[in-house]
Amino acid sequence: MTGEIATGDIVAHGAANDVARTGVPTTRHDEASDRTGTTGVLDRRSPGRLPGRIDVLPVAAHQLPPSSGLFVGRTSELNRMEAWHRENSERALLVALTGSGGIGKTTLACHWLRQHERRFPDGQLYVDAGTRSAEHPIAAAELLGRLLRALGVPPERVPLEMAERLSWYRSITAGRSLSVLVDNVVSTAQVRPLLPESATSTLLVTSRSRLVGLTMEGARFMELAPLNAEDVVHILSRKLGRSRVSREMGNARLLAKLCAGSPLAATEISAWLAARPRRSLAHAANLVREQRKRMTTLPRSEDFAAHSVVDICYQGLSPQAATLYRRLAQHPRGDLPVALTHHLAGIEGSDSERVLAELRDARLLGAGEQRYWFHDLVLAHARTMSLGEDSPAVRRRTLHSVIDWYIGRAVEADLVITPRRPRFGRHYPSRANDWPVWDSPESALDWFERERGNLRAVIIEAHHNQWDEPVWQLCEAMWGFFFHRKHYRDWIDSHRLGIEAASRLGHPLAESRLRCQLAFAYLDLEHFDEAMDVCLPAPRLPEAGWDSAELSTTLSELTSAARRGSGHDDAGSNTSDERPGERKIVRISSAALSRARAPRAETTGNHRIG
Repeated sequence: MTGEIATGDIVAHGAANDVARTGVPTTRHDEASDRTGTTGVLDRRSPGRLPGRIDVLPVAAHQLPPSSGLFVGRTSELNRMEAWHRENSERALLVALTGSGGIGKTTLACHWLRQHERRFPDGQLYVDAGTRSAEHPIAAAELLGRLLRALGVPPERVPLEMAERLSWYRSITAGRSLSVLVDNVVSTAQVRPLLPESATSTLLVTSRSRLVGLTMEGARFMELAPLNAEDVVHILSRKLGRSRVSREMGNARLLAKLCAGSPLAATEISAWLAARPRRSLAHAANLVREQRKRMTTLPRSEDFAAHSVVDICYQGLSPQAATLYRRLAQHPRGDLPVALTHHLAGIEGSDSERVLAELRDARLLGAGEQRYWFHDLVLAHARTMSLGEDSPAVRRRTLHSVIDWYIGRAVEADLVITPRRPRFGRHYPSRANDWPVWDSPESALDWFERERGNLRAVIIEAHHNQWDEPVWQLCEAMWGFFFHRKHYRDWIDSHRLGIEAASRLGHPLAESRLRCQLAFAYLDLEHFDEAMDVCLPAPRLPEAGWDSAELSTTLSELTSAARRGSGHDDAGSNTSDERPGERKIVRISSAALSRARAPRAETTGNHRIG
């Protein structure tokens, strides 16, 4: 692989790359995919067995989601959690908070952890174990990888195999006092490996499911009941003002009953009323009651009340806001950077600031400094509305727009990270002379880090829709990021899809490029057989698909890999001592090198990546 990266511009292995970030999660591969192709030595700088001492820079991460500023009730629940914490135990406290969507599981967990932050001086970690769509849970291996990075493990040292990640995690957490909040858990298999190896640590889990399988791990279970009427009225008072609620206390209590003790429903209807100061609480109660009657034909669920109120808030939106609400829900994960929301609003011809403010005020869209997001229950509602009100062509066009935006932004970041290497994707020529969006390669890498889960989801969504061009183009654009941040599982999985896509398109140049990029992942892991398997077809691609400088670099590495794999590190080793298969690899690589180097050898020079 060719390219030019100034070593002074990028700190590939520094702790600055691994400052604690609130991951959002979400991946779309199951745990089986984490075991594919992971045999052998894991990393050139990481031995196959757990070392006696793991050198990491201690990081006290603080990753809890931002507070909503609205917490009421739950006194008995807080007291029970406190009592569990005070019990003597020889292992970390494991608490599973369960209940329906919108019942306040995450809010309770975060509130208790913030109250007792001093108990966890070694950090408060957070991972989201589900996707916003809740369709494909994140594998335990991926969750462990995120936690290891948050704990200070450099990205290039995070092992690929599940078993070794677990060993590292247990070693690093031993004797430390930290909390881990795992949100939106789907199965016990996601949780078991995440219990810290310390009696002074706490693992909190939230789930809609009753995770009875955690009994063997000594879990304490708490199923959250609905809030009582007084607590719901208190939410209304805080959002609408005490005087407004006091004037209609009877209707306030009726609303509390109709909200069925759901904090989400209470917050949503409060937002609806706050935007309509002249509407009475009686009017809102009638709307909720009528909406619940209309929904009696639908299957009854535990979050029935919350869904009814969300639907009322949706019906109260302006046409532009309602359209954007449905468009934003086409995002594969429902977790959007601010720039993308403005992009989608612009496509619809909306006044983006006004429309987004309307969605925020209606509590249909969560907002932070750099991101917007959907509560999973609200996202499900938005997608349901889109299925009923938007044509398949409109939904497809919106998803295409999301994917194109990510390709364009990834291309811009890649041009900052590796400005001179040849590219083949169609987005590069139009952006090559643009003013850089990022002021340094490091900031471009950080953008990739923040959007890693979204980029993975976009690639898989494009693959599922058989949109092959975006798949391989995103893989090409992510090369510099993968090379420096070492997310090997994403690197391998995405590039296998990219190679398949380029092959289907009959694009030998793209296929050759991705094979070379993938080979470097395997070489970095010292998985020499896999590197050879994936790279050797490149020289056999049609002549029009050759990129001679790229093959020159990769095949040089491949030749070295063949010799290293057989223990012949000396470049001058006699091939007669090698096994026949290794001799063949060296012979093929050397022959291809002699052809590839001639026209463009000067391209690689001293700037070879790898």
